[in-house]
Amino acid sequence: MEPKLTSPSVVRELLAGLGAQPLKRLGQNFLVDYNLRERIVAGLEIVPGDRVVEIGPGLGAITQGLIERGGDVHAIEIDRALAAHLRAFFGPRLHLCEADALTVDIGSLLGPSGKLVGNLPYYISTALVAAVLAARPALAVLMLQSEVADRLKAPPGSSERGALTLLREYAADVEPWARANPAQFYPPPKVSSQVIRLVPHVPPVALAWSALRPVVAVAFRYRRKTLARALREGFGLAPAEAAAALEKASIDPQRRGETLTLIEFGRLAAGLGERTEALAGDLGDAPI
Repeated sequence: MEPKLTSPSVVRELLAGLGAQPLKRLGQNFLVDYNLRERIVAGLEIVPGDRVVEIGPGLGAITQGLIERGGDVHAIEIDRALAAHLRAFFGPRLHLCEADALTVDIGSLLGPSGKLVGNLPYYISTALVAAVLAARPALAVLMLQSEVADRLKAPPGSSERGALTLLREYAADVEPWARANPAQFYPPPKVSSQVIRLVPHVPPVALAWSALRPVVAVAFRYRRKTLARALREGFGLAPAEAAAALEKASIDPQRRGETLTLIEFGRLAAGLGERTEALAGDLGDAPI
């Protein structure tokens, strides 16, 4: 019988055998709670044969649960020592891609109907969540630092609302799935985490995200300024042009970007039209 990879003693023994220590720079905190593992795996609603992409399997606690349910698991792991362990432990039952997840074409790995799971490290979680949303898995279960999970759920008017929130609203519904506390990991992290489910939906606006992105990026690049000012500085519009664009979209020019709904962003982007095209190809450090 295989050892339970959610057992704290097994995790410590495996790490010792590998001569490895959890790497803070990679956000390595290994799940050691069986019930939380089961909750995460249950969220994927796996039917035997389902393709499941796992980001950052670590020692394989979640991987083990996926395989037990008949998942066709394709995992992405950057750590060489952990990748060697995963190959030895799971053998041909696991398809392993040894790479930085940010360099992998997640959409191609998912195929037409794949699901996705991951315990995402904080330092790249925003970029990874954006990549996951763009890849449109049939269902995704993600463990995120609470700060990032709250950002995904932030309603209009919240200071936590940002470009990532709008991208999530464009691509998927978000469902709170489980809370995680530091004691459920080894070593215990200094922050709390949440597990969420992302369920894709038809975008509620007719525009492509590429058309919305420049307007969303400008609104949050200048989030402390009114939308009238943000449009002037972000797109180089004359004051009268900015005022006319906002009036056409039925948006008060004194509002700020964090107060807008996705539908309102859609109206504004549609009204601005080609004026956003020049910025769309050169967003630099703009959000998402």
